[in-house]
Amino acid sequence: MMKKLDWIEQVFHSLIEQNPKGVTARQIGSELGLDRSTASRYLNDLVRLGRADKRTGRPVRYLPKTGSKGGSCLPKPATAESQDLLEDALAALLYPPTGLPILFTGETGVGKTYLAKKLVEVAIKENYFPQDTPFVAFNCAEYAQNPELLLAQLFGVKKGAYTGALENRAGLVERANGGILFLDEIHRLPPSGQEMLFYLIDQGTYRRLGETSVEHPVQIRLIGATTEAPKKVLLPALSRRFSVQIEIPPLRKRPLAVRERLVETFFTEEAKQTKIPITVSAECRTRLLTYPCPGNIGQLKSDIQIACARAFLRHMNRNDRQIHIQLQDLPAHLRNQGWVSATVESQMEENSAPQIEHENHHAESIYSQLLATKEQLEKQDVSASELNRRLQETVNKYICRLMSSAKKNETLKFKDTNLFQTILQIIRQNVREWEHPCARSVTDTQIKALALHIHAFLSQSNPRPKKALNHLEAEPVYRKLAQKIATALDKKLHAQLPQEELDLISLFFSLQQPRQAEKPRVIVTICLTGEGAAVSLELWLKQHLPNLDQDLLIRSVQIDPVSRESAELDRLAESYHLVAVVGTVPPKIKNVPYIPAWELYQPNGLEKLKQLLTDSHPPAQESIPERDEIFPLMEQGLRETVIHFNPKKYIELIRNHRAPLSEAFHWTTEHELGIWMHLAIYTDQLLKKQLSHIPAGQKRSGEHPSSDQPIYLWQDLLFQLENVFSVNYPSMTAREMTRLSST
Repeated sequence: MMKKLDWIEQVFHSLIEQNPKGVTARQIGSELGLDRSTASRYLNDLVRLGRADKRTGRPVRYLPKTGSKGGSCLPKPATAESQDLLEDALAALLYPPTGLPILFTGETGVGKTYLAKKLVEVAIKENYFPQDTPFVAFNCAEYAQNPELLLAQLFGVKKGAYTGALENRAGLVERANGGILFLDEIHRLPPSGQEMLFYLIDQGTYRRLGETSVEHPVQIRLIGATTEAPKKVLLPALSRRFSVQIEIPPLRKRPLAVRERLVETFFTEEAKQTKIPITVSAECRTRLLTYPCPGNIGQLKSDIQIACARAFLRHMNRNDRQIHIQLQDLPAHLRNQGWVSATVESQMEENSAPQIEHENHHAESIYSQLLATKEQLEKQDVSASELNRRLQETVNKYICRLMSSAKKNETLKFKDTNLFQTILQIIRQNVREWEHPCARSVTDTQIKALALHIHAFLSQSNPRPKKALNHLEAEPVYRKLAQKIATALDKKLHAQLPQEELDLISLFFSLQQPRQAEKPRVIVTICLTGEGAAVSLELWLKQHLPNLDQDLLIRSVQIDPVSRESAELDRLAESYHLVAVVGTVPPKIKNVPYIPAWELYQPNGLEKLKQLLTDSHPPAQESIPERDEIFPLMEQGLRETVIHFNPKKYIELIRNHRAPLSEAFHWTTEHELGIWMHLAIYTDQLLKKQLSHIPAGQKRSGEHPSSDQPIYLWQDLLFQLENVFSVNYPSMTAREMTRLSST
């Protein structure tokens, strides 16, 4: 018996004879007594099976397929594996009546969000869904620290459900009605939220936050995504309701063809962005296809964007017709990749050549760094002594990095590597036999660090360092030891080290304990959120740093409003030479100078920072302004930072609200300055976004005063700021400012 699809295909071919330019769904429907959407669905089935071609236009037309059968409607899958993932997910999404709940699992960056969007795109393109089908995506991690706000965003809020809920508000579930809701990081939902989601899937209804009796019916197709094992992070009932769970493998476990296709796609996207053709060197392409890429597709795309950005900057200076991606454009961890030389290949086991991502390239890059530093300084016409000092600093930093790796036991990665163990044994033996009092001061960490360097140097395909050390002198006693080690390596491995390597080995032993000043320098900008004031300060500092301090790193950090501590700040203090902390609130960290934002913007503030950069010693105790100095200092600082409103009007307005707020929260002068600066910069950023994106005439979302103490003080002030500056504060702003004011 002929299947219905085969019958439709027969009618399709008969109509083609009278319509050589293609048959429409309406023509098929008219011939067979079907409605247009049903006929379109059958024709799309033929396209998916490779038995017809689809020509877009108005109307859409279909032609017989001239090639082989068994194709797919899915867009250009890189491999059969990719096609299977899409087809499995599409089948679940289309399952009547409202699809099967789908859960994508996999590591960060494997493409869970991309696959969810692609599914909807395919379904709409193939006319399974109307063009206006809602697709609402939400990352549950964005509000994970505030479960109440998270559930409010998802399910909506009933007026009065909590302080600040001034009106009924629809949630994302309601917005997705009739379409698809995609919840990324779904495991960040609290247990109560998971129960509400289970009820939604099971009953097709939900309640807004604060509702007890009213239920809202909804029809949605649900897609979730998580980086965790579902059984460990989801309630059993919810986990079972995701009857289709699709694991997306990490990039390292997928065929090379997948990465080749992704690399090609990402470079094509960047070429469209820049509107300039992009060419990639063979070496760059090879490294992009072979490096570990622990961040998966997300990291691969980011690394390609970084390379394109660097190459584009060079293109702007040279005005070439194309953007050329070269090895120097790749991020450091990609430039690190090296090759094993024939000289030492016989000493290495087949699969025992582990790589240290951030160290393996240093044997080559140290010379490049030295040459670049030397070239830059010679252009500045510095003295010979200054040139040697700066080159010595570069070598010292390199040695310190290797010693840090040795202290962290990164040499354990080489414990089964014949080459590394041979090098380590040779160095230890020669140091042990070295008849000199300095032998006692050579630590095992230094020996391991030197072994890491020599191993990396010999593992290059063509280890030929250029002359770059500029005759940096180490004591003769260390040069003799370096020569002994080189002779032993040549005898054992038949690997001759050039003179530049002997010089560098000598410096390894001459360097004793690393000093704090040898660490990369960094200034940290902090605020209560890590986004507003801290970022503004970072931009201001970059514009005002002296030319000699352009190597200085600047990092924005969020600080806990209660403890005034930050794990990221502690990490930076340990790994870098932390010159100073600048921000709106003083952190709890010892032996690091703190410069308040209001002081930095004063005439002597930058000079104070410059002095810190010069001598790296903490300044005298920072001065605390008197209470009557707050507003003049603030106005001067705001004129340096805000651009979307008049600081004078802002200060006039807050003057009238200062007394009750200060009394209610018992502010110190310094805390009060930080609060007002934080609010001003936050307001400026909101205005910038709203002027760019919000259409004219849109109703503002300001809060109105409530009777709750002391939040009403902030609600009243924000309400007046909204009226004066036409800014729209998010609904939780008053509550957040109250929390920050109380810490």
